[in-house]
Amino acid sequence: MPSIFVDNDYKYHMSINSETGLWQCFKTGEVGDFYKLVSILESVTVKAALSMYSVESFLSESTRQPKKHSASSVGVQPLKNFSKITKDMQPTDPTSSKAWVFVESRKLWGSNIPFYVTDEKPYSNRIIIPLASYKDISYFQARALDNSTQPKYINSLNVKKSTMLYPCSHVADQTVVCEGPLDAISLQIQGVNATATMGCKISKWQAKMLSLTKGRVILAFDNDPAGIKGIKHFEMLRKQCGMREFFFCFPPNGYKDWNEAHIADIDLNKHISKNTLPFDFAHHINSALM
Repeated sequence: MPSIFVDNDYKYHMSINSETGLWQCFKTGEVGDFYKLVSILESVTVKAALSMYSVESFLSESTRQPKKHSASSVGVQPLKNFSKITKDMQPTDPTSSKAWVFVESRKLWGSNIPFYVTDEKPYSNRIIIPLASYKDISYFQARALDNSTQPKYINSLNVKKSTMLYPCSHVADQTVVCEGPLDAISLQIQGVNATATMGCKISKWQAKMLSLTKGRVILAFDNDPAGIKGIKHFEMLRKQCGMREFFFCFPPNGYKDWNEAHIADIDLNKHISKNTLPFDFAHHINSALM
């Protein structure tokens, strides 16, 4: 749909998930839930928007009840207590220390969006990776900082990973699509326009958003069975959505993912330029003959 943040948005940069109430503008990076959207349109606070619709629901004759666990009824909850991880900081607690070492060892200080830590459960002992460059931290992925914390990845409350893409430019000549935010950040640090799908199975919503990008789409999943399966899934999804053909490129040989290659100072921009191939009919024929 046309974005409310962009004048004459004929490219339809905005999408709203009718099931969860979550929305995202891929031109400006603005994201939010149903109540935040109402607050913007009505020029009121989010609290006022919540009150408005609570009253309207009470006065309505309809017997329909909201889904108990939908983001539009519960609301996306931002972190209340968090600390930014910076290169020049002096960590004073174990979590901040581990997070600092994590960012340093992964060579991620050049990230456009800062990293954070929190003592709020269930996100403690994790590094917080925001999925939107917004003033509060509502949409994020939390990665465990050691093996004692499981599962390895969890997402922010009421946010489905299938309704998010890591922030990137949607008017660039190409968009490189990775599995995880750390890979996308590694590529962005090296000047590559990259996003992440939070997994190797692209959803219909994510596919629709990728179809709105200006340039070519390059799937850059890991070169393992799960990544290859994800590429084939996207090919099927692409046809269902009527998308143009896409390209693919695996991480450099000898490295399990893009961040590992970035740590080794591999020129990822050059690698993608030389090793990107179209996933087209000829590719299918060549694969069948191998």
